This record gives sequence, C-alpha cells and structure tokens, in this order.
Amino acid sequence: KDVLLHWRRSPKKPQQSQQTTMSLPSSPVTGAFTGIQWDPMQKLRLTQPEKLLLRSGEANPIDYTLNNAGESTAYVKVVLKVLAEASGASGPSSKVSHLKGMLPDDEALQILYTDPMGVVTHYAITKLYDIIVCLREKKMGGDVSIGATFYNEDDGNLLDEWRPLLRVLHLGGSGDAFAQRGAAYCLAHILMAGCPSQRLATNRSLK
Repeated sequence: KDVLLHWRRSPKKPQQSQQTTMSLPSSPVTGAFTGIQWDPMQKLRLTQPEKLLLRSGEANPIDYTLNNAGESTAYVKVVLKVLAEASGASGPSSKVSHLKGMLPDDEALQILYTDPMGVVTHYAITKLYDIIVCLREKKMGGDVSIGATFYNEDDGNLLDEWRPLLRVLHLGGSGDAFAQRGAAYCLAHILMAGCPSQRLATNRSLK
C-alpha cells in the first residue's frame, strides 16, 4: 500500500537546531569511497548530469551542496537512485554486507573491485545520513529543510524515490546491518518531517 504523506513549507523564523541523537558508525568500506568511479558502473544507469552532480557533491562540503531547495532535492534524488540501483531486489551484497569491522584502505579498495555494488550501497547510505544531519541543523521553516528536500513543493507528497530505503529495511536480520541502521535513521526523520503532528509543533514553535 502506498504511503502518502504531505508537507507544507512553514513561514521563516529563526529556530535553534536540535542535536542529532544517534550517530551512524563509519562503513567498514569507507576507505573505498574515494576510489568509486561512476563512468564504468553502467548498472547504476546514471546520466551524465547525474554523474556530474555526484562528483560535485564529493568535491564540495555537504552544506554547500544543499545550499538551496532545488539543488538539495536534485542531489538527494541522485543519491537515492544510486541506492536503488546498487541495492537491487536480489538481497544484500555478497561481501560488503557481511563485514563487521573497519577495513584498511587497501583492503577496502580491493572489495570495491570484487563487490562494487556493496560498496556503492554503503556510500549512498553514508551520503544520505550526512544529508539528514546537515538538514536537521538548518533553521526550521527555512527554504532548505528535510521537508523542502524530500517532499514535492507542488502537492506536498513524499518523493517517490524514498522507496529504496524501505527495501533495505525489508530484509530484516538477513540484510546489511550498516545499511539498515542508516536507512532506518534517514527514513525516520524523513517521515517525521511529513507527519501532521510534527508540522503542528513546528508551526507553534514559529509563532
């Protein structure tokens, strides 16, 4: 059954940000992220503009990438597309999903060649976590927020691209522990931004 949530932009007013209550541990293959090359990864079905957007996100601080609502949403959609194509419907990756501890950079880079989609899945989850943390630190009711980024401006509906996060969680104990923890954190904050009680509390705080 489709999840239908609505969000509406609130009037701008200064508001102190809330601190993140949970932190996501680093992926075991963090050392491989700098070795990711988007051009050879045809499985991801990325367009040239999407590759350029990903490279821009890697070259600049996350706060710069999320500078305005339009650019923020465009970047989020590309990262969610990467997650969708990398995680697929066939289940957790063959190697990365079973890793427990942090790998040295050279071993992580080796995994990139033997299980590239597993590494890319962890990359996408890490980026989405960074996005959520950054957006939570911005002023409530501002042009750039979780609501403005993950919900359509015209009708207030949640972006269709959110579904890969649910797929990652669906596998339960047989899934990728790192990816599931990150997906749960991101999805919780995305859905909370669209619930009526959250909007009401936000509006009251802005009065």
